[in-house]
Amino acid sequence: VLSRPSTCRVQSTGGDKIQVHYVGRLTDGKIFDQSATRGEPFEFRLGSGQVIKGWDLGLEGMCVSERRRLTIPPNLAYGKKGAGGVIPPDATLIFEVELVQLPDKVVIVDEEPERRPAPTPEVSTSPTKLVSQTLVRPATCSSLATTGDTVSVHYTGQLIDAKKFDSSLDRGEPFVFKLGEGAVIRGWEEGVAGMCVGESRLLVVPPHLAYGKRGVGNVIPPDATLIFTVQLLKIN
Repeated sequence: VLSRPSTCRVQSTGGDKIQVHYVGRLTDGKIFDQSATRGEPFEFRLGSGQVIKGWDLGLEGMCVSERRRLTIPPNLAYGKKGAGGVIPPDATLIFEVELVQLPDKVVIVDEEPERRPAPTPEVSTSPTKLVSQTLVRPATCSSLATTGDTVSVHYTGQLIDAKKFDSSLDRGEPFVFKLGEGAVIRGWEEGVAGMCVGESRLLVVPPHLAYGKRGVGNVIPPDATLIFTVQLLKIN
């Protein structure tokens, strides 16, 4: 990651139509292709095999305006054949890529969810059951997370006073777990089930579906209601 915006409301996932600007170089620094010469971003469907495999793998989980450098070995690029007279056989390729837009995930600004929403009056007192609200849902939903699935998610967790206690975004990598095996709190087991890849949900988890009377050390107090924003990135 070369640069990443401070606020990242949506991320690229498999199946998204994405628009990027890029520069492609050989390892000796020679530029063999760049979108700037065409004057417009390059658009393709992520994960559908329209581009080299290194792109399908390397451009997942990007924020709009994020820039990444991808160093792609030959087996994830053009292999032993190369590409015409431009890319030699067995070439390692280096790309600098900026994600310009996710057309499939455009939302009206007024309706754009905050990744870390402040608690509303409706959830400021401890609920008696899980509250789940969909913030963003993709236009097409080919599969749903179910018990037994291994899922990758990004999340942010807050206390009811809006204090953040944990976030996978701060660590820079998704959290992976298997649904239905007790690897996460019960509120997550219930709240993540049924999500589409690319969907974001707000989960308000009462204490008995979280850490109960014990809490967690100095991080989560006893009998705490927890608020999570969760985005499902992948079903493995």
